[in-house]
Amino acid sequence: MNYVNMINKSAVQEVRSNYYSCCNSGALSNKELIISILEPLIRNRSLSEVADDLLQNGLHQLASLSEFEISTTYGLNEKQSFHLMSVMELGRRLMRKSLSEDVIIRSPQDVFNVVSDLRELDKEHFVVLFLNTKNSVIGRETISIGTLNASLVHPREVFKAAIRRGAASIIVSHNHPSGISTPSPEDIHLTQRLAEAGEVVGIELLDHIIVGQTCLSMKEHGHFCPAPTAGTA
Repeated sequence: MNYVNMINKSAVQEVRSNYYSCCNSGALSNKELIISILEPLIRNRSLSEVADDLLQNGLHQLASLSEFEISTTYGLNEKQSFHLMSVMELGRRLMRKSLSEDVIIRSPQDVFNVVSDLRELDKEHFVVLFLNTKNSVIGRETISIGTLNASLVHPREVFKAAIRRGAASIIVSHNHPSGISTPSPEDIHLTQRLAEAGEVVGIELLDHIIVGQTCLSMKEHGHFCPAPTAGTA
């Protein structure tokens, strides 16, 4: 057995040991899951190093790639990249299926469960959840992808999408790649503008959730009152 096979065998044994210690696949890291997926297909490269390469830009970015992009970007052969792409596509379909079922928002944690994938991203993504009159999620849309520390969003784009979806209300969310969920002055100002615009068009903004290592509800933290209009005492 050569050196690469030895370290791969050790890596796979560690993943299986971690799984069987609790029999819970949710306890495995993204890297461990990638190692498990590719273990039958890779022989001449370190599984651990391949997994690190694949995850360097986050799981969400990996899931967005085509088979050709996975192959050319990470040096996988057609069989390996097609296998991985198929697994990622299955995950996307499961995610779309979950949103097509009744996901009812009762708390900020419910929102975080829907948008937790934002934690994996290295740029700010601003997303909108569209809700019906029963607070069930009827859709999700990414409105803006910003730089590492800024995201450009206009209320017009948010509510145009909400009207198109026939939403009764919306919840917006964006991630802080730093992992710190404290709102910036720009976050607070944008929330105020969206709340005001929602009052005008009749589609209520229920909350703005910031996703870091933890999630923060701007409504619960008092950053939700529309800014006073000119002439208001």
